[in-house]
Amino acid sequence: MRQIEQRFDNVGDEKLGWADIKESQRVKQVLYAEAIGLETLSLGDKKEEMLKLNYKGVFGYLPKSRIDNYEFKGLHHFLGKEFEFVVETVDIEGHWFLADRIQALEVSARRFWKSAKVGQVMVGFIRGIDMSRLYLLVEGVPVVMNSEEVSYSYIEDMRSEFEIGDTLDIKITKLEAPTEENPSGLLEVNAKVLSRDPWGQIGDYKEGGSYTAVITKIHPEHGVFLELVGVSGLTVRTNFPPNANPDVLKKGKKVTVKILEINHRDRRIKAITILPQRSINAGNRRGVRVIH
Repeated sequence: MRQIEQRFDNVGDEKLGWADIKESQRVKQVLYAEAIGLETLSLGDKKEEMLKLNYKGVFGYLPKSRIDNYEFKGLHHFLGKEFEFVVETVDIEGHWFLADRIQALEVSARRFWKSAKVGQVMVGFIRGIDMSRLYLLVEGVPVVMNSEEVSYSYIEDMRSEFEIGDTLDIKITKLEAPTEENPSGLLEVNAKVLSRDPWGQIGDYKEGGSYTAVITKIHPEHGVFLELVGVSGLTVRTNFPPNANPDVLKKGKKVTVKILEINHRDRRIKAITILPQRSINAGNRRGVRVIH
């Protein structure tokens, strides 16, 4: 009985989905759907990589060339992420639609400049990353955010913390609508102001002291990232402990860190990870140095 009810619910959602899709094609209404697949299909005379979308049980395709004006190297990072789009083409017999995100971003940007205000909290979509910056879209408007504006914690390489397609909450700190003299307008945003500055509690920790920390990330090149227990957001990075058993170094695992130096000017903590003797494997990670 439950299976029958579920089937009818799915049919109902699909009918609503088709109604929205047809309306979007007619008036360029912005819709949102999750990217559930990646396929290469023919579009006119050429083949193109496309994201497969699922909108209320109706499948659609978003070509790579219509995702953004930004140059993407690949699309795998976008799987599982949500995208805004307007419908360009509907094929009822084939039971699919063709989506255009660039048009949707233009619609969203016009709406943004009419209603956005300084102090407003919105969502930023990461369209690009380099070592020290995030390239965001906020309601269709591009903006660059430096690492100092992202987090109170020191981030050595933004690429180790974020992926293209991720989203994060941001606060508008400066805003000037487009004019004839400045058609792009001005937008500045900040993410770290939405969280408490953990460095305010650094006085509770001493150089030479050993403390419990939780592993938050393992990066093969940048080492072990840990968060000191009791202070949310106070991050410490250490090199891999020499000869450590890799099974011990797992995200969520509690370990001990010894603080070697607290640099108040640069807001950095130099430390080493200390593991119990039973966690040491003489044949593992030979030659890896800890931070001194």
